[in-house]
Amino acid sequence: MKSLQQIVLLIVVAQLAMAAPLAGQNLLEKRVTLNLNRATLGSALQQLEKTAEIKFSYNSRMLPLKFTVTLNAQNEPLAAVLDKLLLPNKIRYKQVSNRIVLRSQPEVINAAEPAPNEPKYATVVDDRSVVGKVSGEKGEGLPGVNIVIKGSQRGAVTNADGSYSLLVPDGEQTVVFSSVGFISQEVVVAAQRTALDVVLKVDEKALEEVVVVGYGTQKKVNLTGSVSTVNVDNMQSRQVSNSLAALQGQVTGLRISQGTGMPGRESVSLTLRGASSWGTNTSPLVLVDGVVGSLDVLPMSDIESISVLKDAASASIYGARAANGVILVTTKQGKKGKPALTYNMSLRTQSPTGVPNQIWNSGQYMELFNKAVARNAVSAVPFPQALIDKYKDPNRDKNMFPDYNWADAVWKSAPMQEHNVGVNGGSDAFKYNVSAGIIDQKGVLMGHKYKRFNGLANLSTTINKYITVGTNVSYMKGNSVSPYYENQNFVLMTITQAPLVKPYLPDGSGRYTDKAVPTGVGGTQNNRNPFWIANETYRDYEDWQANVQGWLDVNFLQTEKMGLKWSSKYASRFAEQFRNIYHYGADAYYYLPENEYVAGGANAYQKGTPFGPEALGVNQGNFRTLLNTFYSSVNWNWNPDRHDISLMVGYSQEEQKYRWLGGTRNVFPVKNMYELDGMGPLNQTTTGGLTEWAFQSIFGRATYALASKYLLEANFRYDGTSRIYKDSRWGFFPSASAAWRISEEAFIRDGANWIDNLKLRASYGLLGNANIGEYPWQETYVSTTYAFNEALNQGVQQTAYRNRALKWEQTKTADIGLDFNLKNDLIYGTIDWYNKLTTGILAAAIIPGSAGMSAPTINYGTLRNYGLEIELGHKGKFGSVEYGINGQISANRNKVIKFPAPAYSDRIIQEGLPYRDYYLYEYTGLFKSEEELKAVVTPGNPQLGDIKFKDQNNDGKIDGDDRVRVKGAYPGFIYSFGGNVRWKNFDLAVFFQGVQGQKVRTYFFGEDPFSQGSSPHPKFLDAYDPVTNPDSEVPAIYGWGYAPMTGGTAQNSTYFLKDASYLRLKNLQIGYTIPASVTKKVGISHLKVFLTGDNILTFTKYPDLDPERAGDGWHAQYPQLKVYSVGLNLRF
Repeated sequence: MKSLQQIVLLIVVAQLAMAAPLAGQNLLEKRVTLNLNRATLGSALQQLEKTAEIKFSYNSRMLPLKFTVTLNAQNEPLAAVLDKLLLPNKIRYKQVSNRIVLRSQPEVINAAEPAPNEPKYATVVDDRSVVGKVSGEKGEGLPGVNIVIKGSQRGAVTNADGSYSLLVPDGEQTVVFSSVGFISQEVVVAAQRTALDVVLKVDEKALEEVVVVGYGTQKKVNLTGSVSTVNVDNMQSRQVSNSLAALQGQVTGLRISQGTGMPGRESVSLTLRGASSWGTNTSPLVLVDGVVGSLDVLPMSDIESISVLKDAASASIYGARAANGVILVTTKQGKKGKPALTYNMSLRTQSPTGVPNQIWNSGQYMELFNKAVARNAVSAVPFPQALIDKYKDPNRDKNMFPDYNWADAVWKSAPMQEHNVGVNGGSDAFKYNVSAGIIDQKGVLMGHKYKRFNGLANLSTTINKYITVGTNVSYMKGNSVSPYYENQNFVLMTITQAPLVKPYLPDGSGRYTDKAVPTGVGGTQNNRNPFWIANETYRDYEDWQANVQGWLDVNFLQTEKMGLKWSSKYASRFAEQFRNIYHYGADAYYYLPENEYVAGGANAYQKGTPFGPEALGVNQGNFRTLLNTFYSSVNWNWNPDRHDISLMVGYSQEEQKYRWLGGTRNVFPVKNMYELDGMGPLNQTTTGGLTEWAFQSIFGRATYALASKYLLEANFRYDGTSRIYKDSRWGFFPSASAAWRISEEAFIRDGANWIDNLKLRASYGLLGNANIGEYPWQETYVSTTYAFNEALNQGVQQTAYRNRALKWEQTKTADIGLDFNLKNDLIYGTIDWYNKLTTGILAAAIIPGSAGMSAPTINYGTLRNYGLEIELGHKGKFGSVEYGINGQISANRNKVIKFPAPAYSDRIIQEGLPYRDYYLYEYTGLFKSEEELKAVVTPGNPQLGDIKFKDQNNDGKIDGDDRVRVKGAYPGFIYSFGGNVRWKNFDLAVFFQGVQGQKVRTYFFGEDPFSQGSSPHPKFLDAYDPVTNPDSEVPAIYGWGYAPMTGGTAQNSTYFLKDASYLRLKNLQIGYTIPASVTKKVGISHLKVFLTGDNILTFTKYPDLDPERAGDGWHAQYPQLKVYSVGLNLRF
């Protein structure tokens, strides 16, 4: 912790170059020569300080420093000179220790003339001057410390050496000393006391004020770019297995979407300040301990800090891969001290946040099905009334005539547990942090499970005062198991079931049922039984990751004012996945419709089409990635007086190889053979390949600070990559930024000392996006045959043109920001406005169809993103209650500036409009009269009760020209807010997260009734009927493939467009820390128990399903999870 204190205090200490204290003499007797001619009083005092080698303490607001004075003193005592200079201006003085305190002469009550041997200082009843010095723990004076008399507006600020003078009312008063990076201190000043020295301790949270940036660290107050630091403690309260998901709502402008709750494969996507491209990957670059990595499998307990670089000023040092932002993650390092052993555990129960709402009553299902088929008028109704009556009979055999709820059978609550243990400690010479952890998670969908082991060892050794070496080693082994048809396919098989049958035949034979329900349009649809999928097939993914880093720091020079440091790191990251997929076909049986059903007997059930894949077989694959990284940098800094200068330059090289090999063998002779050698060479396929790329880079940074007020910074990176043709593969990515710490100006420090920090910053720069795939500039070939000499011969054919001029996409980014902290965290926050222009977006060139080959990829498109981010917070204390609240909101907009050719489908891509806005038919209600049906020609020949659309151009027909742009493809804004309270040993934390203005289409199963035979949504029980329910606004029931409702016109209409805005109670934690007086008796220094809930409550208008998971389409996805946890944090 001592080293951290040194970092925090570095700039402060570097500025302490003032005169040494005077001691051992009476300053007022010192002889002085001073000649002044119409000088200001302020300059006179400064000249006298230099001439007499003394220091004055005074409040500049209380003295007439701009008055002019004339004085001629030749070798006179200082007291005589001060009498001539100050007394005519009604200024009194007094020697206190080694300083001379000045103050204006107040109104005197019951004053008497001082005796000749008394100082020229008026006696007052109501005020007294308290003087002193504020120092750090090492004795160094602290400038800029705010001093306030509690409960008043009266205060002062320490000068360059930490001295101060404060007018204090008579009687006992409480004075508050505060400074950024130090623990505030309240001191009771007794009546008549006139001198007070204070020592401030460095805040234990001072690390939060030191921010990790590209290839180094900076004090947060000195940042000129837009950098967000994540509260790791808040993240760690989230009981989730994927650390990326815990980032949600923690950073302004960062939108995180979790595609699925599938254990071990959550598919979390990140977008920072809007997607900058439509032709490449738009995820931010993630670096773990300086090397490309991922947060997916890194335990939160191993994370020390996370910084998000959002603008060009902070991210351009990563050049061609920084257009989408950069996330810097550092893992925990060893700290000096005796070994500290920690153990964290949590036990959790999981359930789905939302599942499709469908009818699971067989009688209702069949009656609606018959109505739908009757409206289609293509076949007889499939379910005779006699069969319906059997299902509706309360005395029926419910094993044979069930109302089976497939959703309840497949979705279940599931357990999860996590355990982490670690040890941290060290000495001046050697420090260590070692940890290990396991996660064991069962899926809420049958057949899904996940296990993971993590290990970490970060070691460092100080060889001498110049050289420190270290290593960071991490290891991960994960195992994910799921059915052959996993994730969305498994969900699809569940929600397309009907309630008419159970998973197994009712004869007790264990044979699987086949729904085989006739749809009325298109014949019979056979759907795979999810119980067969879960029980008889599997996908087994085994993953390994090993990361080994070695680093070296050499401090060639380290003085109070200058430093020279060389740092190098070599890292190797190895990742491997072995995939084993086992499947076989199974017989399935059905007993519907009624004429196929005979109760009892071995031949009572008609055999349906076997579940696919029909062949018993195994598919195996091995995928390996090796990434080697080396970088080295030299950092020089110089701090002369009020200046702070640093220069850094470095070199980086990366190379990656990705290799895969796979094989498939089918038609095994028997079941339960899981290896490829279980069958001969027949019925087999093989595949394999290799991709590789390399980067070389030179990077640098220069910073300058004047008096910690005026800050300048420049960054650059010169990148080259093998992914691009040699003539275009190099690019230069510079940035420049500046900041003004307004709070350090005298007019703020003297006139508004309640402003602790106020900084205005601006930046501009160029970033790149090299996520363009592997060698897209090359032409492509495929194997083919051609006729020659009356025979087919093997050959190759070119299928796409090449483009050697192709290069990476580029993003120009401008950012203006304001950081502020008022009155010691009474209100603090950040406001940022940004504008990003991405040019050269990859797109296919427009070529004539007669070219005979695919178009080459070119740099053509241009897209603008712009937006506003606001973050606010407050911290306070009432007695023994400490609390904090914070919130953030982000709004992003985009506009297509340049696009090869407009595209019009259900989305519109057109210059001047947001990218892929909805382009839909406007729903206006239901057809409820023959006149309405005849008024406008509508595709699909609709009937009464079908949806109708607005004829936008009044031409009497509905066609593509009637589509309109509809907002809602992107959120209006995203936001989050939360708070925490601590009282004695109890703590409470709450966190909300939301999205406003997002719309999605909902033509999923259930909403689109009887799709593949699925059960409809309960709202169709109130469907329109011209006779029995003519006032309903629910469309008349229809079947799968019914053109007026399931065709492209209906599905691409605003009828299916729903508001997916939501506010979610994302996390709630209640904790209690056992008193140390109790735990220390058994050798435990800290013990906390807690209860936590994740995704507890959701407020939304979105129907039935999870709005956070909602995407544009059918919604057959593994649901997100509601998690309740109990756990403990233990430290020895």
